[in-house]
Parts: sequence; structure tokens; C-alpha cells
Amino acid sequence: MGWLPVAYLLAVVATGLIVFLHSRLQARRTVRALICPSLVFFAITGLLIQWLLKTEFGRRTPFVDFFFWIWASVLIIVLITGFWMTVNDVYNPRQARRLIFFLNGGGILGSVFGGLLVVFLSEKPLEDVLMPLACAMLVGCVAVVGAIFRLHGSRPSEAGPGRAAPASPPEPRPGLVESFREVRQNRFLALLAAIVAIGIIVSTCVEFQFLSSAYLHFTKRETLQAFFGLFEAALTVFAFILNFLMAGFVLRKLAAARALLLTPVLLLAGSAAVLAVPFGLFSGIFIRSLDEGLAYSVNHPFREILYIPVPERLRHKAKAFIEMFVSQLAKLAGAVVLLIAALALNKEVDFLTPRWDPQLARYLSPVVIAFLIPWFLFARKLGKAYLAAVKENIQPLWDRGEEIIADKVDVEYAKLVFDTIDSRNYSSALYALHLFDLLAQRKLSPELKNAIAVKSEEVQARALSDRLEPGASALVPEALDDLPLDDLISEIPIILSSETYQQVMSSYAERLLDRGPGAEVEKMELAKAIGLMAPDSLLAGCLTRLIGDESPAVAALALNSAARLKREEFIPAIIRRLRRVGTLEDALHALQAYGEAAVGALEAGLRDPATEILVRSAIVEVLGRIGTPRAVRILAEELQYGSGELDGRLIDILDRLQALKVPIPLSAAAARRKTKALIKKFCRDFLDLHRDGQGPEELRLRHLLARNLEATFADIFKLLGFSYPQKDVRRAFQNIRSGTPHAVAHAVEWLDNALSRDLRDVLVPLVDDLSLEEKKVRFRKILEDLGDL
Repeated sequence: MGWLPVAYLLAVVATGLIVFLHSRLQARRTVRALICPSLVFFAITGLLIQWLLKTEFGRRTPFVDFFFWIWASVLIIVLITGFWMTVNDVYNPRQARRLIFFLNGGGILGSVFGGLLVVFLSEKPLEDVLMPLACAMLVGCVAVVGAIFRLHGSRPSEAGPGRAAPASPPEPRPGLVESFREVRQNRFLALLAAIVAIGIIVSTCVEFQFLSSAYLHFTKRETLQAFFGLFEAALTVFAFILNFLMAGFVLRKLAAARALLLTPVLLLAGSAAVLAVPFGLFSGIFIRSLDEGLAYSVNHPFREILYIPVPERLRHKAKAFIEMFVSQLAKLAGAVVLLIAALALNKEVDFLTPRWDPQLARYLSPVVIAFLIPWFLFARKLGKAYLAAVKENIQPLWDRGEEIIADKVDVEYAKLVFDTIDSRNYSSALYALHLFDLLAQRKLSPELKNAIAVKSEEVQARALSDRLEPGASALVPEALDDLPLDDLISEIPIILSSETYQQVMSSYAERLLDRGPGAEVEKMELAKAIGLMAPDSLLAGCLTRLIGDESPAVAALALNSAARLKREEFIPAIIRRLRRVGTLEDALHALQAYGEAAVGALEAGLRDPATEILVRSAIVEVLGRIGTPRAVRILAEELQYGSGELDGRLIDILDRLQALKVPIPLSAAAARRKTKALIKKFCRDFLDLHRDGQGPEELRLRHLLARNLEATFADIFKLLGFSYPQKDVRRAFQNIRSGTPHAVAHAVEWLDNALSRDLRDVLVPLVDDLSLEEKKVRFRKILEDLGDL
């Protein structure tokens, strides 16, 4: 006992050598190629150690036993680390969460049967069989590891569709120092290493408390040994039960941040209880059982899951360094803490290790609490860092289409160009008006003139003053080159807005409009010309009738002119035009041009129950395009308090506005309520789609349900973007829909940890990797839980 720090120090040195060799091999070998030779090495060295123990030298010197203890300590660490490396390599976070309690339970059962095997074989003449049997099991594990990797194959590529594979990072230099540098520079791994170290220091102190309570209570050596054997057996059974009852629940139900806090919080409460009551055997049993039970069932299994999001290049190196070297170094630190505590309290020390002392053990509780506080703080930070590490595995797959178009295409300019080219099919006057419009906006570049005037020589130039007379020709681009452009741009609007011209053209316009249907080209010319005049011109009053014209071509030009003049008297006519599909986009553009001035009339139309659903949907679109605070507030209120008919459109528009950094005045409670309502709709449609006994006559309904499911699923994630970081939610949605299995698993894991519990419990089953029957069961449960929402 007195040489415990020395033994730990030698174990640290031996483990450091193992980590050094591991880091040299890791850059060139797979996990399987690392684990299998290690198993064979320990099997051979185990047989050699047993042979050495049977020699005269081995029986006479205690150093062989000491070496055997170090060998066994390193073996346990290598076996456990190798096992969890295999788990990290084979499973993604979602699979690990579902299977971890089963895998961990298998390990606990293995320790139970291993202990029973030791009891059975420790008596002569079977004691010599124990080590060869253990070495044979190590060799057998080589075949098991090979079978596991053959069964699961290589992991899928981490690069999803539309995402280029990342460039290979520079090959890291092998060595213990390089491993330390990699861990230190990675915040996530540094926090994980700190928690591992603190946990082992705490366990060392707790173990001393337990042993001290046992030595206090039992005075006879035989009774003490029997107690230790019984306690270890009972502790293993307790850990198995705790794993069965807690691990599955904790790892499935609790997010990473809360699962990481569970162990330090419970140990903190347990240590405070030990400090508050008289110290005795029950205190030692209680705190030791709590520490070991949580370590087996929650702390260690979940800690292994934390490694999965780490890039594979770094994961195995960091894991070997933390789980092997840092853990052994922490044991040494724990022994030093015990020594310092004993010296501070003036307790007896046997060489470098304090003797069992109940009073020292009791006063170790404040020391344990002092370490549990930073453990708790580091665990909180690690939970956030884990979320960021998971997010790194779900890179975006595509950008929003409207953002790409807005960045690269001037839609209004393109429309004007196409309208100019198309106007040649109607009349030369209309063509000239469009050319002048381009010229006035300084958009008639030489390249554009060449593009739109391929056959302009066919059109004869005439005076611009009589362009509205039937049969008049347009001014072609070549003629424009010979005119003073600045004078042309300034003088033509003056002519068009002059009182004499307005009076003459008003009489012409009245006669034209009184003719009723027909005269489409002349009305188009009139509608276009009015847009080039001043807003207070006499002819502007004609736009209301032109907006309502039966001809879509006339109405489109009238709407464009109304968008320029922005007279509020035109707004009701423009809103009525929203009923016509042929001119819908022009009406939307016109109302958008009015901006805030049109919001009042648009709100009234949206709130009016008599307004057709098509018009209300168009009004929602216009308000979204206007995007002022008042317009956005109206949209948010309609989503929150409306009938629900326009929810899909509203969600899409508000999502688009939020992507443009527009604040959305939608409360988190309202967003969650709407999200749950959509989840309920999704579950109901899914169950209807997969209902048994559907015949061919319901094929059309099934197609409709399938489309509804897709739309509802997208809307759920858009709504989530109002309560959680929109970019992260969108990234998760894209990968769930189109990512690799690796990215999908990490996207679901991010949702599982990022969402609040009420949302997580009803959303994650929609995206988790479940069978059809499992989904049906879970969806029915969700419908029950959501009730009448």
C-alpha cells in the first residue's frame, strides 16, 4: 500500500510508452490493425509472466508481482479503450445511444462471470489454468474483432451530395507530445480530458473512504476479505441493474448537457450526505456504490459516445491519449491528493501512502466536493462543445434558391428587356416606349442595343411626338445614337406631361376606353405611356380602368405604370387584379412597389373573411415582399391567430424573411404550439398513408398524403428556425433529407440535444432511424400526448 504512488507512476510510464507506440501506428493502420496485434501481444506476454512467476526468481523477488500488477493495469486500459474504439468506429451517435446500455451490460455481465470463473479456478490444481485461459480469450477476441468489422464494413463517406470532400489534412507527427498538443488545442477534447482526470481523482478519494470504513468496521483479515468479495459481487450486480434501469433512459431521454451533469450532481449530493452524518461502514458503502454504479451505467458509456463526432483522424489518437495516459496520470494525481490531505491533517503515512483512517476519510469529502464543482462546470461547457462537434458533421448541402437569384439576377431589369423585345410584335410605338424606358433608367447599354435591335432596320423612325397615333413607328436604337441623350431623357417627360399634350391625349384616351373590348395594342401603348408621365397627370386617372381591362397584356402594362406612379387610388384595383392568374405577378410587383403605403389596404383584405383564399394567399406574398416591420407583424399575427388555411404560405414567407435578417415578432410559445400542431398533422397523415387494407381506388389519396407529408415536414423545420438558430436547423433538415447516413445520424443527434424536451420527444421519432412498425407505435403515442392541440 505504501508504494501506491510509485506503482501509479510506473503505470503512467508504461502507458505513455503504449500511447507513443499507438500514435506511431495510428497514422498508418486501421482500428482493427491496432487492436488485434495488441491482443496478441498481451496474450504472449501474459504467458511469459506466468512462466516467470513459476521460476525460482519469480518466487523469491516481489518485483515480478509488481511488474505483473502494472501489466494488468495497462491490459485493462488497453482492452477497454480498444473495445470503445471499435464501438466509436462501427456505430454513429444514434445507434450508440440505442445500443449502449446493451453493450455496457454485456461488459458488466462479463465481469460477473469472470469473477465467478476466478473463484472456481483459483483453487488447486486448476489455478495454473487461469492465465492460459485468459490469454486464449484474448486471442479469441482477435476473431471477434475481425468478424465485427467484416459485418459492419467500412463507414460511409462523410461528404454528402453537393458537398466536396474535405482536403486531406497534413499527416500529424507521431508521439506523446504531439498527442498532448492535439488534445490541448481542441477545446472539446481538452474539456473531455479534464473531466476524465477529475473523475478518476474523485474515484481514488472515494475508494480510500470506502476502504477506510471497511478497515474500521472489520478487524479480522478473513472477515475483511469475505466482505470485499461479497461487496464487489454485489456492486457488479448493482451496476448491472443500474445500467439496465438508468442507462437506456438517461442516454435516450436526456440531452448531452444534462447527461453529463448527472454524475457530478449525484456525487456532490452523496459527498455532502457523507460529510453531514457520522462516518461509518454505511457511509463508505454508500459513496463507493454511488460512484462505481454511475461510472458503469452512465458516466463511462456516455463519455464514449462523446468521441463519435470527433474526426476520425483525431479521434483514435485523442482517445488513446485520454483514456490511457491521462487516466493513469490522474490515478497518480489522486494518490498525491491523498498524500497531501494526510500530511495537512497530520495523519500517519506509510512511506508515500496514508494509512486507512476513518477521520481522514471523512474529511476527504470536502476535497471530493472541491473537485466535483469544476467537474460540474466543465461538464456544462462540454455539453455545448459536444453540440458544436456534432454540428460540424452536418455541413449545408445547398443554398436557398431565392438567395442565389437575388444575388445574381436583376429580375426587374431582365423583365424590362424581355418586354422590350416582345413589344416589337405589337407595334413600333410600343417598342419605342420600351426603348425610351430603358434609356431613361440608364440601362440601354451598347451591348443591349445590339442584342435587342437585330432586326431594327425593319422599323422606320418617325417623330416621337405622334407615337400614340395608330400605325406610328418607333425610334430605333440606331436613331438614338444620333440624338443628344441627356436632352432626350429630360425633354420627353416634359412634353408628355405638358398641359396641351395631356388635354389632347385625354380626349384620345376617353374615346379609346369607351370602345370597350378590342383596340388592345392602342391600350397597351396608352398604359405604357402613362407610366412615363408625372403622377399628377390627367391621363393617370385612366389607369384604374386599364388595370381592370380584360386583356392581360393591357392590364400588365397598366400595373407596371401604377407601380411607378404610386397613386393610392389605384391600390383597390390592383388588389382586385390578384384574382387573375395571368397578371398575378405584375399585381404583386405593383403592390410591392407601393411598400408601406399599401399595407393598410392589404391588411384589410387579409382580415376580411369574404376575401377569396387565392387573393389572401397573394396578399400574404406581397406583405412578405414589402417586409416592413408592420407587414411582418401582420404576417406573424395571421400565423398565430389565423384560421390555419395559409399556414404553409405564411411559414415559408416568414422563414424567407428571417433568412434575410428580418426580425420576426413570433413568440417562442406560439412557434412551439404551431410546431406541435404540424407534428400532430404529420403523424396523422403518416398513419393514414400506411393504413392497412387500402385499395387501388385510394391511390390518388395516397399520392396526396405523400405530398402533404413532404410539405408538412419542411414546414416543421422552418418553424423550428424561429425558436432555434435558423442556419443550424436548415442544415439539419437538408442532411436528413439528402445527406449520407453519417450526416443524417449527426443531424438527428444535434436535434436530440439542441431541442427542448417537449419538442424533442415529439420530433425526434419523425426523423430517427426506426422501422415502419416502430414509427407507427411512436406516432400513435405522440398523437395521444399532444391530445386536442
